[in-house]
Amino acid sequence: MPSRRDAVAPTVERVLAAVTRAGLSDEQRDNLAVALSEALANAAVHGNLLKAEKQVGISVGVKPGLRATIEIRDSGAGFDHDAVHDPTHPARVLVPRGRGVFLMRRLVDELQYNQAGNVVRLTVHSHKH
Repeated sequence: MPSRRDAVAPTVERVLAAVTRAGLSDEQRDNLAVALSEALANAAVHGNLLKAEKQVGISVGVKPGLRATIEIRDSGAGFDHDAVHDPTHPARVLVPRGRGVFLMRRLVDELQYNQAGNVVRLTVHSHKH
């Protein structure tokens, strides 16, 4: 994906089409769309700094009827994902940033980062079966 904000929505649509065979419910697809939008935007904006020459890498894996796994890579230095604060804490509720990782963790079944923090994997298990 190009490192542009306007590339996020069409990329989300392409990924959702690619995971159809995972058998996700409508609610799971909606949740994945939001989490994926956040992950792609983070990679383009924070990881690749919206630099036109840098791409966001996306890998999609599907186990039909069982799960979808999407991996997003940027070329940035990464970040310490364990140091992300809870934005619902009273001391942080008015801070304008820091909600994306919190939100993604609640919308997918598994959210994993590589050690550097420049690769994130979102996994959703089908609840239809």
